Amino acid sequence: LLNNSINMSTILRLIPYRIILFRRKLLVTWRKLTKKNFQRKEMIPILDLHLADHCNLNCRGCDNFSPLAKETYADPKVFEKDCARMAELTQGRIREIQLLGGEPLLHPQIIRLLEIVRKYFPSNTVSIVTNGILLQKQTDEFWTSCRENKIQLIVTKYPISVDYQKIEQLAIKQGIVFSFYGNTESVDKSMQCLPLDLEGKQDAYDSFARCYRANRCISLDNGKLYTCSLIPYVKYFNSHFKQSLMVSEKDYIDIYQINYNDEILDFISNPMPFCRYCNPKAMIWDIGYGISRKEIGEWVGTNQEISN
Repeated sequence: LLNNSINMSTILRLIPYRIILFRRKLLVTWRKLTKKNFQRKEMIPILDLHLADHCNLNCRGCDNFSPLAKETYADPKVFEKDCARMAELTQGRIREIQLLGGEPLLHPQIIRLLEIVRKYFPSNTVSIVTNGILLQKQTDEFWTSCRENKIQLIVTKYPISVDYQKIEQLAIKQGIVFSFYGNTESVDKSMQCLPLDLEGKQDAYDSFARCYRANRCISLDNGKLYTCSLIPYVKYFNSHFKQSLMVSEKDYIDIYQINYNDEILDFISNPMPFCRYCNPKAMIWDIGYGISRKEIGEWVGTNQEISN
């Protein structure tokens, strides 16, 4: 018999999350054994488009390096040019387009960007991935644009003073398809650290084989496609900590220098030279949530707060 003092709903929330954590750890090895990341896709699974590189939350160890980024917004002209080119190359063969950052709702012209994406990708699933903090401050024009352009909302639930239930109710009332990211509907966001090897001594093939983002979440930044978000935004890490993790021409594919979508699909199913800087074997899971102190240990896994 269960003790009456035990909160059953708490147990039901914890058990699935523990299973998810266990599954995540197993997946690192499973991906390598099955060579899943090397399997060429029929289409781009997820195309990530940054609307802003900085954030209003600044989580420690953010793998987009947002706490280290200066105030940076997507240029609507460049954004439209890149969307037009991607639409031409892929002919819509993208499973989902995610608008994120940083925090995408910080962009002062977000409505214009929503119109651009839908113009060039009329049939694709398009989602805004947000921490939700600014949703209750959005204008009627924003909500109208989301409805008319069929933009979905994906909110990551953090352990902060935000009424996520009220946010969900607002989105549903506005007629927007709404969901929580991952398992955060029932469990607050936790953090993990994919340690960076500052000397780049990891085996790139092995790192790519184990990576949870490789050949899945493809980042487009200023006309260049990358197999993950670390590569285009490591510039903020390098600048803040005076490091030199090198991004070469072999770490991305220029969408204006290719002619076919197959070139993209071939490219993203292979390791990049930059993969030598990542150490997924030493992945640190389920770190307690916290705001970044902008300490290098948050990204290399040596910070005492991270290691505990």
